[in-house]
Amino acid sequence: MPRPRTRSPPPTRSLSADSPDNDLYAPASDAEHAAWVATEYPALKDSVYLDFAAAPPASATPLAAFASSLQSQLLSNPHSASTAGVQTALVIDRTRTRVLQDLFNIPDDRLAEWDVVFTHGGATQGIKTIGDSWDWGAESEGTAALEYLVESHTSLVGLRGYALARGRTVKAHRTPSELLQSAAQSRPSSVPTLYAYPAQCNATGARLGLRYSAQIKRANPNAKILVDAAAYSSTSILDLGAVPAEEAPDFVVASIYKIFGFPTSLGVLLVRRASVHLLMHSPYFGGGTISSLSLSTPFSHVPRVRPSSFSPSEASISASAPPDASKTDIHTILEAGTAPFLEIVALSHALDWLDEITEGEGLGAVSRRTKRLRDALVGQLQALRHADGTEVFVEHSAFRATGAAEGLETTDTIVLEEPGPIIGFSLRLSGQLPQPEPASNYRSDGSLSPSHSIEDYRTAFVGHVALSRLALVNGIALRGGGLCNTGVWTRIWGMEDAELYELERSGRKCWDEEEFAPFAPYRSLGITRVSLGLASTMADVSAFVSFVKKFFVQTSVPHPLSPSDPTISQYQTCATYVRKAKLTEVMLYPIKSCAAQSVPEGTSWPLTRSGLSYDREYMLVSASTGRALSQKRYPRMALIRPRIDLDRGELVVEAKGMPALRLPLVLETDHDFCHVASDVADSTESDLPPTPPLSEEESSDSGSGAGGENTRRSSPPQQPQMTNLCGSSVASIGVSAAADAWFTTFLNPSSSSSSAFTSDSWTKPTAPGSLPRREAAGPGPVELHRLPHGSARHAHFDGPGAAAGPPLPLRLSNESPFLLVSEESLGALNEWISESHDTSTRSSSTGDESPAPIPPPIRAHSFRPNLVVGNGDSTSIPLAPFWEEHIEQFSISRDGLDGSSQSFSTLGKCRRCLMVAIDQNTGERTAEPLQTLTQHKKAADTGRVEFGMHCMWHEAAAAIESVASISVGDLVTFAL
Repeated sequence: MPRPRTRSPPPTRSLSADSPDNDLYAPASDAEHAAWVATEYPALKDSVYLDFAAAPPASATPLAAFASSLQSQLLSNPHSASTAGVQTALVIDRTRTRVLQDLFNIPDDRLAEWDVVFTHGGATQGIKTIGDSWDWGAESEGTAALEYLVESHTSLVGLRGYALARGRTVKAHRTPSELLQSAAQSRPSSVPTLYAYPAQCNATGARLGLRYSAQIKRANPNAKILVDAAAYSSTSILDLGAVPAEEAPDFVVASIYKIFGFPTSLGVLLVRRASVHLLMHSPYFGGGTISSLSLSTPFSHVPRVRPSSFSPSEASISASAPPDASKTDIHTILEAGTAPFLEIVALSHALDWLDEITEGEGLGAVSRRTKRLRDALVGQLQALRHADGTEVFVEHSAFRATGAAEGLETTDTIVLEEPGPIIGFSLRLSGQLPQPEPASNYRSDGSLSPSHSIEDYRTAFVGHVALSRLALVNGIALRGGGLCNTGVWTRIWGMEDAELYELERSGRKCWDEEEFAPFAPYRSLGITRVSLGLASTMADVSAFVSFVKKFFVQTSVPHPLSPSDPTISQYQTCATYVRKAKLTEVMLYPIKSCAAQSVPEGTSWPLTRSGLSYDREYMLVSASTGRALSQKRYPRMALIRPRIDLDRGELVVEAKGMPALRLPLVLETDHDFCHVASDVADSTESDLPPTPPLSEEESSDSGSGAGGENTRRSSPPQQPQMTNLCGSSVASIGVSAAADAWFTTFLNPSSSSSSAFTSDSWTKPTAPGSLPRREAAGPGPVELHRLPHGSARHAHFDGPGAAAGPPLPLRLSNESPFLLVSEESLGALNEWISESHDTSTRSSSTGDESPAPIPPPIRAHSFRPNLVVGNGDSTSIPLAPFWEEHIEQFSISRDGLDGSSQSFSTLGKCRRCLMVAIDQNTGERTAEPLQTLTQHKKAADTGRVEFGMHCMWHEAAAAIESVASISVGDLVTFAL
């Protein structure tokens, strides 16, 4: 059980940023602090965690204390009159008080002004509770029911749905001064307007704090205010104790996990008792919230606590007469059902721990330290320059600090607090904006000024997706995208509603991987965010600055290649030459996102318009979500080795420690089409579980797709079912229940397995260039699916090769029927990696330790191509790296065989994703080759990392054969 608090916090706790650091949480030495973090947060080992705004890691001490209390103390439902229930209720009540004292600095003599409602969830659930309980149907006499800032988290913006559903007026304000002006001009009304704003921007760290609440109250004393404190209170005290009662907000929401990392299912809603009558309008009532109810008409119920003017009729609860504030506990009405009592107990242990490590200062000490780290990080990033003098770092903000200059009728001016430890930013490419006065191009909030015009944003800024991917493979956790704050990122890039509608029509969605709009001027579709927290260290700051320097600061001024440069001269002078090379490898991927099957030399492989025969014919699907699995999320898929046996008409699947799985390519009945081989030692069909196990993914996404009920099929469905593949729905059919069990077993290894994939903590790299990693939870029940025979998806390309015909048919490939890479390009890539390794070794060598091992060469299968071409004609000019990017057509033929030529066209360069950062031999995440590709193969016009060429086969031009085919060793001919 948590220890009773032996003292109350001082009524006027100092929150000054100038207070000296204490000796425990924030010692003067950064090294001492880093050592403390390593002990308290072992999960952060070998990682640079800069995503505290998403969720901080859980600390060891309060978790251990919580676990110990569960074993030593009997806890129970606080509605119960048992000893355990009464004791639990006392802990809950004590924790309510501590929330007010420790997290919001409310002194003892003002505790009676507030009530704390614990919510089953974070701040979002608190906002929803207000939405459920507010009287949206009351007549408003022409005033708005809700006014809010557009630069708010989506969860706060979503509150408008309640008002709009009841036909009420909603006003969305682009700046704080607009909302303040509206409040000042609002007419008196018997129904109050709810004003909502965030204390801190979740995307940029900009802070309005509580001063803004006071301004709104002074402008409109009848205003009711909701403050979203989820971001603010994660590292700082929202000091309600310093605000006079008449200027304080009426409702405040916060998330406990944003502060402590655990528990994740607990939020708080603070309600001023003077405003509780406004939250008495929910039509729903749950267990523990009523004193009595009727069983038949006329239906009525009586809340446990009610306003003094309350009438028992369910339709007559009045908002006009406020209750006796000293006698109203709104939590007894809003906490429907059993309170999350174990989560509340966990919170009490976390508060004890925070109080101890900060010697009573709590979040005030965290605020000071994170401010120092933020200042250091921003200062170092702002100092970065490209070789041409261009500033690299552009910091974004929110809540434009404006006032009377915009015609505000009140004398108040919007003054922001110092920003919190969140940094929203973008990185600028070299030489793209006028110098040396870049500040003139930006407003104080980090958005581009109207006077500055960018014709193509892709050539001016690093895309947030590329930056995030590279950070990931370098062990850095951060966030990129819209950050659940559409108002901020659209204002930063100057995007209006018309462009947002066009984005929606073009298929762009939140959470996708598009960095720029698909239409001019190709505005950015998000920003990047790093955030600091209780466990952040100066080493994290240094690591991120070094990362930006290494990959995004151009240290030399680029110059165009001259005609004498050998890389470009052959393309200029030999454009009409016919060149010859060899098809050195042919690969297909029978099961999407699993290992490649290499076609042996001397074996011909059939071609189809949708790709190599049986390429991406099958896919693995989560039975609980209906989503196709990807190696990016489940790297263990790389160890599944499928192959097509054309002679026997079988799909054969193998994996270490598993019996071989054999499936006929033509399926009829479940009994006929599947069996498990018994030729693997210590592994038989009886090893497979009769029913696939449930998974964490099942519990979090249950019902969101096919198979939401997790009912196991004894045979594949006769009708196609819809599967979510890369954001699109495709019809697919199940193959075999026995196959499902096979894949479920392999992709969900038991926790007792010695496999590296079951490690619960970050481990040291097992191979040069590999990343320390923690294996994510397995996918749970898995099903093997294939597309129905004769069905196909389609790809659309604008290049010359595809312009003459209809959209290209695909099976389960992402973008094109064929993908080509060249050995020359692979060779150049490996040289770059070797040079980078040599440079890093020299710069880090101390002379007392062995040099880092040379990373193994990158092989073609890392890029998952179908065609690998190389070994150019030795009698002519050697092929330069990336020659494949300069050809439009090529043919593949058998030397000496007439009529065997197969004609292909290139369609465009292949954009590379995190898939290439997975070692196809071990399934481990690695920094290479994505790290080096980002430095050398980033497209100037789009910022995308590209390697390899998409291709299509011209069936009409094929030779008259029963089956068109290619094989390793075939001659490849093209003009270059």
